[in-house]
Amino acid sequence: LQEEAFTHADLERIAKHLHEVQPEQDGWLRINMHRNMLGFGYYDANVITAALHERGYELLWHNRASGIEEADLDGTAGIIVHTRHNWFFRGSHWFGVKHFDCSLAVPDDAQTHPPGFWNLDSKLARPEYIGSRADLNEFLLKLAKRSRIHVLLVAPSADAAPAAPAAPSLTTPSLSS
Repeated sequence: LQEEAFTHADLERIAKHLHEVQPEQDGWLRINMHRNMLGFGYYDANVITAALHERGYELLWHNRASGIEEADLDGTAGIIVHTRHNWFFRGSHWFGVKHFDCSLAVPDDAQTHPPGFWNLDSKLARPEYIGSRADLNEFLLKLAKRSRIHVLLVAPSADAAPAAPAAPSLTTPSLSS
C-alpha cells in the first residue's frame, strides 16, 4: 500500500555522497554514519533531509520543549516521526503522517473516513486513520510514552518551484528498503 518514493539505491547514493563530503562526521574509523553499517536500510536524518530536498521539500525539526500541539502545521506537506526504542537492538524507525482534506476509504476497510490525519507507517498492513488535530496530538503523546520520538515537519522548500497539487493518495514514501 505504501509507495516507494525513494529506492534503496537512491538512499545509498545520498548516504555515500554525504560520507564523501562530510568525512569529519565519520570519526577515525571512517564508517559511514549516515546509514546502517549492516545494510538494514536505516538512514539518518541527513539522508532523509537530502532526499526530500531533491524533491523540493525541506525538513523542519519541531522543538520538543514545546508540545506538538504548539506546532504550526499550516503549509506543511506532512509529518515525519522518528521513533527510537529504548530496547537493545530494537533500533529506530521513521514513518509519515499526512493530513487529507477530503473523505477517504482504504482498500479492505469497510468505512469511509472524514478529512483528517493518517498514519502512513510502512510497518502497518494499510494506512491507519488518526483523526483530527486533537487526535494527532493524543496519538503522538501516547507514542512518546513508549519510545523517544522526534517530530519533523515536511514543508515545500522556499527555493523550490510550486508543485501542481496531487490527487489524494493513501501512500507514503518508503524511507527504507
